[in-house]
Amino acid sequence: MCVLGGRGVGVERGLAGVVPARPTPSPAPRQPFPRVFSACSRRQLRAYFRKGGGACLSNAPDSGLLVPRARCGNGFVEEGEECDCGTGQECLDSCCLAHNCSLRAGAQCTHGDCCAYCLLKPAGALCRRAVGDCDLPEFCTGTSPYCPPDIYLLDGSPCASGRGYCRDGACPTLEQQCRQLWGPGSRPAPEACFQVVNSAGDAHGNCGQRGDGSFVPCAQRDAQCGKLQCQGGEQSALVPHTAPVDSTVHLGSRELTCRGAFVLPGAQLDLPDLGLVESGTQCGPRMVCQERRCQNTTFQELELCLAACHGHGVCNSNRNCHCSPGWAPPSCDKPGFGGSVDSGPVQPESAPRETSGQGLCGAPQDSAMPCPPQARTLSRWQ
Repeated sequence: MCVLGGRGVGVERGLAGVVPARPTPSPAPRQPFPRVFSACSRRQLRAYFRKGGGACLSNAPDSGLLVPRARCGNGFVEEGEECDCGTGQECLDSCCLAHNCSLRAGAQCTHGDCCAYCLLKPAGALCRRAVGDCDLPEFCTGTSPYCPPDIYLLDGSPCASGRGYCRDGACPTLEQQCRQLWGPGSRPAPEACFQVVNSAGDAHGNCGQRGDGSFVPCAQRDAQCGKLQCQGGEQSALVPHTAPVDSTVHLGSRELTCRGAFVLPGAQLDLPDLGLVESGTQCGPRMVCQERRCQNTTFQELELCLAACHGHGVCNSNRNCHCSPGWAPPSCDKPGFGGSVDSGPVQPESAPRETSGQGLCGAPQDSAMPCPPQARTLSRWQ
């Protein structure tokens, strides 16, 4: 399960040539549910998040899918429990009573992005910042310790200054993919590289494979949807199981160096080939790569949604308006503070972000509750 979970967020095990500097010791088994990634796994995970992946990690799991029987003291908040900080010997959470998994007197919560020092954060407190061009922020509701589910711009929304279209919360562009593969100094190669290399129809330049394993040469209009061609950056690819393939293309008196990535034999073929241009990448005006072809795309769903926002907002992944500051959801046609029906309430920047009557650590001033350390509770349901 650990391997499958890691691979689901772009992390592999047993990477050839990628070894932590020293073995990571296993934490003592008495500690509640320790989890440690190796240094190379952390690098892969950061690269996956920079690409826009991992949105599912922002949402709480469905408690109905959890099979093990609930038990107070196992470190997970389960149905019928207000909190669970482990056994009495393990518990470091002063908001929670370990013996019966209930909140202490005066406490409203123990953990969550909208919980601080045993109290709920006020409505409008920012709990999840927007990450990248295609993401949207979320705010605390004032009634739950959890941040609202992660939302992002509706597919087809323009991003990267018009060089891309949002897809599943990410903004796939040739620039982003070259940097991901070869590092921040990399950039897309000239169009001639795509045209010449990908018209070859071999392992190093193609628009996909046929059922018999042979490679499909790219048609001229589809050339930017085949193998990714870059220039600059690192000499070795930043992702595992790939090797650089340099091609030289003559363009008049100019000589162009085009760099692609070849998946090494024996690599795990169920993982995406990062040497190929991603689906959803812009390949022309109102055109995106789909199934290795540059296809016309329509934005009818996006355009219908935007029409309902009265020119004062964008559309989110739930097909609701996310209003600009100064306008109120759901339709952005009345004065307000911005946001959407999905994001949690937005407060004006001048509004106080803390509740009144709190002590130095956020507990009520008349409370004897001590300032707690960082809670270690793991949420299992909500």
